[in-house]
Amino acid sequence: MKKILFFFLLMKSAALFAQQEPVTFHTITTADGLNDGWVNAICQDKYGYMWFASAGALNRYNGRTIRRFTYDRKDSTSPPASVCNTMAKGVDGRLWLSFWNEMAEFDYSSFSFRKIKKAEGFNVNTIIPVAADRLILVSRSGLRCYNPLADRFEELSNDAASNQLLKTAKAYSGFLKNDELYIGVNGGYIVYNSKTKTASFREVKELRGKAIDKITVTTSDDVWIGSHEEFRLLRIDGITGKTEVLDHLLIKDQGTVKSLVNGMIEDESHTIWIATNLNSLLCYNPATKNLVHHNYNPSDKNSVLSNMLFSIFVGNDKKIWLGYDVGVNYVNQQKNVFSIGYPFGQNNPHALTRGMEEDHEGNLWFTTGNGISMYNVKTGKYSSWQNQPGKPDAIYFNSVRAIAEDANHDIWVPTGKGVNRLNRSTGKMDFLNIKDSIPEAFYFSLNKTSDGTLWFGTRDYDGLYYYKPSEKKFHGIAGHPVLGKYKGYAVRYTFEDSKKRLWFGYNGSGLLMYDPATGKTKYWNSTDKTEQTITSNVIVSINEDRDGKIWVSTFNGISCIDLEKNECTSYTDKNGLPSNIVGGIAVDDSNRVWFGTAAGLVMLEKSRRYFTLIGAEAGLPITDFTEHAALKLRNGKIIMPSRRGYVLFDPLQYKADSSVANCFIADVRINGDQQIPMRLINNNQLLQLNYNENFFSIDLEAVSFNDQLWYAYRLDGLEKEWHYTQNPKVVYTNLSGGNYTFRYKASSNINNWNGEEKTLHIHIATIFYKTWWFRTITLLLIAATIFLFYRFRMNKQKQILNLETKAESLEKEKTLVQYESLKQHLNPHFLFNSLTSLRSLIKTDAKTATSFLDGMSKVYRYVLKSGEQELVRLQDELEFVETFVKLQKIRFKEGLDVHVKVPDAHFNKYIAPVTLQNLVENAIKHNTADKDSPLLINIFIEDDYVIVRNNLQLYRIVETSNKKGLASLQTLYRYYSDKPVVINEDEHFFTVKIPLL
Repeated sequence: MKKILFFFLLMKSAALFAQQEPVTFHTITTADGLNDGWVNAICQDKYGYMWFASAGALNRYNGRTIRRFTYDRKDSTSPPASVCNTMAKGVDGRLWLSFWNEMAEFDYSSFSFRKIKKAEGFNVNTIIPVAADRLILVSRSGLRCYNPLADRFEELSNDAASNQLLKTAKAYSGFLKNDELYIGVNGGYIVYNSKTKTASFREVKELRGKAIDKITVTTSDDVWIGSHEEFRLLRIDGITGKTEVLDHLLIKDQGTVKSLVNGMIEDESHTIWIATNLNSLLCYNPATKNLVHHNYNPSDKNSVLSNMLFSIFVGNDKKIWLGYDVGVNYVNQQKNVFSIGYPFGQNNPHALTRGMEEDHEGNLWFTTGNGISMYNVKTGKYSSWQNQPGKPDAIYFNSVRAIAEDANHDIWVPTGKGVNRLNRSTGKMDFLNIKDSIPEAFYFSLNKTSDGTLWFGTRDYDGLYYYKPSEKKFHGIAGHPVLGKYKGYAVRYTFEDSKKRLWFGYNGSGLLMYDPATGKTKYWNSTDKTEQTITSNVIVSINEDRDGKIWVSTFNGISCIDLEKNECTSYTDKNGLPSNIVGGIAVDDSNRVWFGTAAGLVMLEKSRRYFTLIGAEAGLPITDFTEHAALKLRNGKIIMPSRRGYVLFDPLQYKADSSVANCFIADVRINGDQQIPMRLINNNQLLQLNYNENFFSIDLEAVSFNDQLWYAYRLDGLEKEWHYTQNPKVVYTNLSGGNYTFRYKASSNINNWNGEEKTLHIHIATIFYKTWWFRTITLLLIAATIFLFYRFRMNKQKQILNLETKAESLEKEKTLVQYESLKQHLNPHFLFNSLTSLRSLIKTDAKTATSFLDGMSKVYRYVLKSGEQELVRLQDELEFVETFVKLQKIRFKEGLDVHVKVPDAHFNKYIAPVTLQNLVENAIKHNTADKDSPLLINIFIEDDYVIVRNNLQLYRIVETSNKKGLASLQTLYRYYSDKPVVINEDEHFFTVKIPLL
């Protein structure tokens, strides 16, 4: 039976759904580089640098770093030793500073201070530049007009009365509006027209003769007056001229203690910002009479620095700068699109926010670590469900991570111990359990798909359960025909994309995509051995952009999956994320993707190349976003959960800062040591370096007070592409001598580079051995040396060639002599054997003897004829061998068997004379030949060789062999052919291969 309890409903009033956009006070203290925190005056120079005059130094601030200028008794160009009272930027951009009884100008060209000798002994409290040649110096000893171009004081007016009034009046303050200078004096103020050079005094009776220490004129011509002597604050209406006494503002929140007015400015909303010495900052709107008091609160990180506020200044970009006794605050006046809210209203600020839901009426539901709440957009009130000691439980458990509304408008609440359902019609909270087929377990998530199915991700049991409204029944994933194999995988988030595919993000087990239409799945695991996978297995949130790409936030960055291209791209802190722990994902109507990380809110622009970090500069003081999903409302606004409430904003109202930054070269170091002063570089735009100074670093500096600052640079002559980086240090090593152009610029927006591009021309001298003249001479010397060496080598080669030719001729002659001797060997040896055979034939067979004698004559005729030739045709050699063999067969009869198989196509090839005859005779000489074991000799052609092969039946001793015949044959053929004479002997045959020529 269901456990049904009435929910414990706490009604809490809330004036606003999200609190008013907060004023963000940016802080600069000694920790950031200030010499000391006592800031008397603030100014902005022509380059955009902020100057803070503190008690012990002048501090120049570029938005990132501070450079201090202090008094040095050994350096006459250092600032004066006394405290700086006021600073002003001249009409022509020159920077003027006033100290006790002296005045100075900062010289940008020399980075030094030039004292104005004409103004020595003149204690100036306000410097008002009117023209390049006119500075109005406000002093208690009267007004003076200083001409810096002529270095002299000039008359303030040609009118005697006006001139007398201006010179004799004790001036305490001044303010210039258009052409009229308002000068605070005793009992009222003087209005001096800088064009007509006339002056008139206007009495303020409410001052009762007291001095005006601070004076400001608004755009509506209201004159605001602060008087120290009686702690006065007055406003004189610019239309009616009536005086409004506002002294009571100076004692607000301080009981009977009154404050002095140390400065006043008007912001863009016509609110007057009043700096006081004890009551810090007062923001008063004269139209609405609304006063906002900003005082120091040590428990609030976003409070002002101190209650002692000494100076106030409005910069070129409308930022308001505040100087205290402990440092500087500044405020950006731009409209803040971010609102901070809390899940239980203002009465319980800084509560951790987790899951969120917008119901059908537009009401907003929040889950936290301490229950859930609902903000009613119509009544502006919060309702909350929280378990409290001694009272019935409102829900299973106060720790809740998700919430969803179903089609019946009931609210489902998966907690850390079980699932609750709020019946909207009865107001009762159901406690569901295993009887309802849903276990009491720890639940990570609850997500609803387009068909109304509710998906519950849990750490326990099946890991995933789903509820079908049509069946009014829960199902465990174990029984699913496709997803069942993923039973036990703890699901942190479920998402349905535009193609009705389901995505499941697991708590340490990766990511799964399931397509119900096809039944197919695809699984990603960060341990896969491929770059095309997710960056972590702990999935926090999933979303889809307008291009159909799936974005996955994890505990180790972001992954973007393009299923069509089968690509997975990951982003981490190496790609610009402030933290790898990423929670909520939201896609705005411009297709920009927003991420809440553990270290701030980031936006990925449409090109998907760069992240924009959105922080305090944009009015967002919260940086620690939780590992939970974001919520996009039906009106397009986005809610990001954080550890200190939640952030609500309209992403289309956010415009990335497109301001470009004024960029300079702050420092150049040669070979890591020698430093070149910045003033020489920025003024001359030329850097001359020796050949051994080709290792240098350039430190860029830009004036920007935004959260992000990008630098772009390129060295023409070496690089073709620009470098984009947030690191201002540029290093080049081992550059060749020559001319280069270093181009550089800066921007607070990576997508906007329309600002001024600056250049630095760099000339690196070339070492003498790399100069053109040295190389020319060297090339000529090398060419001459090569030519002489070539001539020498050619002469030597000719000599060597002649010697080799002679040696070769001698060697050939020697070989021919040896071979000729071999041929001549035929005569006595063959003659002796032939005559013996002929003698036997004459006695027995006269006819055969005659034929034998004819053969002998042919043999000797061929030998005599070929003796005059180096080569003979193969056909002639074969005919000669045939005749020689016939004569030998008369002697050996059936003991000699010679076979010649040479195709006619080879008859016209050439061979050395008597080569084949020598080989046949050699075979006969070394082998036995009788009827029982005849000597078989084969002569045939193979691979352009004529081959002579005989079977081996060797004599033990061959008396007439000198062992040089075949060697001489091999030597001879080396002169005729690249192919060698091949001699091969195995246990059965002796083979000689003679190359055909």
